[in-house]
Amino acid sequence: MSSEKTVRFFNDGGFGNNLFQYFAAEIIKKIYKYDKVEPTPYINLEFNTVINDELFVKIVNEYIRGNIYEIDTAKDILLLGFFQRSEIFAHERDYIRSLFTKENNNYISNRIRISNIFKYQTNHTVKSSENDLTIHIRLGDFYDKAENKTQIYDPEYLKNIIKTIEYDKLYIITDTIKEDWEKEYIKEFEELNPIILSGRLGDDFDFLLHSKKLLLSASTLGWLAGYLGDVTEVHIPYNSYYGGHNSPNQSLAEFSPECKVYYDTEYWMPSNQNL
Repeated sequence: MSSEKTVRFFNDGGFGNNLFQYFAAEIIKKIYKYDKVEPTPYINLEFNTVINDELFVKIVNEYIRGNIYEIDTAKDILLLGFFQRSEIFAHERDYIRSLFTKENNNYISNRIRISNIFKYQTNHTVKSSENDLTIHIRLGDFYDKAENKTQIYDPEYLKNIIKTIEYDKLYIITDTIKEDWEKEYIKEFEELNPIILSGRLGDDFDFLLHSKKLLLSASTLGWLAGYLGDVTEVHIPYNSYYGGHNSPNQSLAEFSPECKVYYDTEYWMPSNQNL
């Protein structure tokens, strides 16, 4: 029987969520000196010490202060949550970026390794240059018709931010535009003559990852691209949808001096909410 101690993370959500879960597991592994990390499709509460989002915040806050929060380390650890907290990711950015390499064959899900991200061949035929600005706009599931809620940032609000940024070309990375309300939203940016790109997940993440100037949506995908890439400017409207900094849930603000955070975020709803 192996004596290695493992930090397992339960896969929940999409690519961005899985990356956060994997990196959080690596942070916990480092704090408690475990041996390895791996994803799991199973929730086993009996043989694991469980860390959820609330406990994760307590652990990392103590760690940032130079202390170790006491947990049961006789068992393997199971992470159950999303762990999207910029304070610890900013604190451990050098460490996390050292793991983001083509040599890292660890899985972030049951089918994607870190090394796969580097091997991916993009289908986008254009590239942003040093002084181009890329906006990431997440539509689709960020407008909840049933609950009449949205995490989509108001176009006028975003355009006011854009006015403060010096750039050459403007790129918009977004979902494939299908519904009328999505067309309504994108049309708001026509006056800026953007180049709109919609590809597969790997295509869009690759473009964001190699962009030097970013204006982000509420999506984890763009935030991680800025965090892992070599950016010169990152503009972050702060998404308080999940409760913000004072909750144990998502709180994604600055991660480096290249970031500018806007805490006056305004959200958008379709003009015809029955679309």
